[in-house]
Amino acid sequence: NPDSPRVLSEIQFPSLTAQSYLRDSLLYASSNADLEIWNIADPTQPVRRGQIPAPVGDFWIRDTLLFFIRSDTFHVFSIANPASPHELGSAPEAGSATTGSGNTVVACQSTGFAFVDVSNPASPHEVGSYPCGNALSAAARGNLVCASYMETSYPYPARFITLDIADPTQPRPLARLYDLGGYDIYLDSSLAFVSGRGPGVENPQPFQILSIADSTHPALVDSCRATNDYNWGVWANLHLHCALVADDYDGLAVVDVSNLSNAIADTWVLRAGSSVDVCVDGQRCYVAGSAAGMRILDVSDPATPDCVGEFDSLLVDDVSDCVAARDSFAFVARWPQPRLRSVLVTDPTRPQQIAACSTFNFPEDMVLRDSFLYVAEDYKFQVVNVARPREPQVVGTCGLPNAALCLFLKDNLAYVGSWPSPIINVSDPTHPDTVGNIPLPVGGIYVRDTFAYVAEDYDSFYVYNVANPGVPVLLGSLDLSGGHRYGQYNLSVEVLDTIAYIGGWQLKTVSIADPRQPREVGTRWNPPSLYIPRLTYAAPYLYVACSDGGVCIMETLQTGISEPARRVLANRILVSPTLTRGPVRVSVNDTGRAFNLEVFDVTGNLIQRRTGSMKGAQTIDLTSAPDGAYLVMVKTEVGISTTKVVKTRR
Repeated sequence: NPDSPRVLSEIQFPSLTAQSYLRDSLLYASSNADLEIWNIADPTQPVRRGQIPAPVGDFWIRDTLLFFIRSDTFHVFSIANPASPHELGSAPEAGSATTGSGNTVVACQSTGFAFVDVSNPASPHEVGSYPCGNALSAAARGNLVCASYMETSYPYPARFITLDIADPTQPRPLARLYDLGGYDIYLDSSLAFVSGRGPGVENPQPFQILSIADSTHPALVDSCRATNDYNWGVWANLHLHCALVADDYDGLAVVDVSNLSNAIADTWVLRAGSSVDVCVDGQRCYVAGSAAGMRILDVSDPATPDCVGEFDSLLVDDVSDCVAARDSFAFVARWPQPRLRSVLVTDPTRPQQIAACSTFNFPEDMVLRDSFLYVAEDYKFQVVNVARPREPQVVGTCGLPNAALCLFLKDNLAYVGSWPSPIINVSDPTHPDTVGNIPLPVGGIYVRDTFAYVAEDYDSFYVYNVANPGVPVLLGSLDLSGGHRYGQYNLSVEVLDTIAYIGGWQLKTVSIADPRQPREVGTRWNPPSLYIPRLTYAAPYLYVACSDGGVCIMETLQTGISEPARRVLANRILVSPTLTRGPVRVSVNDTGRAFNLEVFDVTGNLIQRRTGSMKGAQTIDLTSAPDGAYLVMVKTEVGISTTKVVKTRR
């Protein structure tokens, strides 16, 4: 029922998905990490069948062959056996393979379109090209190619063209429409459905229906605004009288095309979209989704979070960057005025706005405590009384030196990330007053006891003593640069025990056991999208907002090694000595059995591993390891045994 689309299941990919292709019961989906093949005969229980372990991007499938371009190389893969795709041939070629017809694959390039002959899959080769501007999309059927490209001169308008590729060595232009075009094209019957470029260019209507009954004279049938931003993908089915338009912010729009001359966007499905802030209250996770409004997730089972409600996500407004919630009420920042909305969430499936409050500027972060909402905005800090959620009122304000990035509340002090980053006394909510500052552009901050853990907006981590908030004292720092192609960009900090989690281009873990010498531990984690704007801890999980990648729920890095739940070996592990300066002998009364010996430090890092048959004692050497406690674990086919050893220089 196109009027009531329903999500049947969600497949988690390792990175942002780029394209999907459905063929019978097999779904092919590419991402920035790989291409995966899923059996969706039961769409509620998809089963992974195979994988191409490399970034694929756009691709095209014909029969049992899959074509794509990666790293300036054109690849031909056999998918006859979905469980074991393998390469058949390759050739030098830039761009992306978006479509094809017969033995010709069409590649979009920065200078136009290229045509690759794949009659011999083992030896693909370019046979022709059509130079124009920056190629955006193409769809082929028979000898006809409908394509779109972007002019290289400002304001970069998109064009729609038709080409005859009966002879791909000499593609013949048929027609050009100067005011249409977009990022994707889908052909059905004698119609071309085009996802347009969006606002700000020549075409103000980002969804178009074109007649290609006469390919030499294509004509606009109708257009409408399907979503609020750029439209990346389009699909249509005239029998269902609907077209689907995908947008990276607004989700999926369903357009009613029962009357082709009056296309109407009437339904939206929003399941992911941009996620920029998270707030966990009990078994609910509230997500501020920038242009996607606010979503409410049921996280009673963190392994399978479910979206149960949405607020203001159907293009009514534009931006939402922060959210705070407790019990029956949520507070979400929106654009335009009034910028602070009070939402009743007693029934999370039907959140309802019950009040609003105009603030000075757009809220970037906020903290809810007792009956007050503390709000950090561009150039201003404000305190809002929400004792009566139906009548929120600004009761106190304080100027900020610059744009606000984050906010942390500790006792009677509010720490605002800005440049410099002020420390504000809020003991009297009606008269907030700046008492000190941290002289850094702060992207994320967390305060515990007398320590402030600060992620600089760019590439460093600092620890300050704020026992005297008027004069913060720098204790230690850590350079976090490197490891990402864009450098580092730090936007959030969360502290658990002796570990600080830092979100930005990557998720980094830093040991703060010694505040004067913070050190990075563990492996940096790359989010499935560009960056991590915000993260929060709600025991026992870390909730990570991953911009366009939605929300990831993660187990935290252990600060100690727990004993395994598997059956313990009958003959326990023997370690001598347990207090050592270096070498340790390890044995198990299970001689001749295959084993796996591993040594971990207290943060869970694997520092040594050995496999083989346990014939006599094994020697592990901790001479070069730092002083401290280590866990020695031996695994065999009948169980696990563990013990601890302490390394010391004394």
